Amino acid sequence: MNTLQAYNVRARKMDEISPEVHKTAEARKLKESCQQFESILWAQIWKKMKAESRRLGGEDEKARPWKQLEDLSVEMASEEIAKSGGAGLWKVLYDQLVTQVAAGMKKEAAAADETIENA
Repeated sequence: MNTLQAYNVRARKMDEISPEVHKTAEARKLKESCQQFESILWAQIWKKMKAESRRLGGEDEKARPWKQLEDLSVEMASEEIAKSGGAGLWKVLYDQLVTQVAAGMKKEAAAADETIENA
C-alpha cells in the first residue's frame, strides 16, 4: 500500500468488500438511492439560495410566472450532476451503507451453508 492509499479511507473500505457485492441488485438500488438523495439535497440548497438572493435583491417571489419551470430545471440539473459523480456525497453514503448489504449476503451464505450441513 502506497502512502496515498494509506490515507484514502474510501479505497481501504472498498478493498474490504467483495466486488461481487457491488454487482448485486441491492447494491445497484442503494447506489441509485444515494444519488437521488444527493440530487434532492443539491436541488433544495440551490432553490433556497435562489430564493434568498431574490429576497435580498428585493424581488417578489409571487411575481415569478415561471417558478415551476425554474424549479424543475434545477431539479433536473441536480439529478444529472449527481448521476455523473456529483460532489461525492452519494459515494460517502453508499460506502457507509454497502457494508450492510455485504453483511446481509454473508448471513445468507452462512444460513445456506448451515442448511446444507443439516441436510
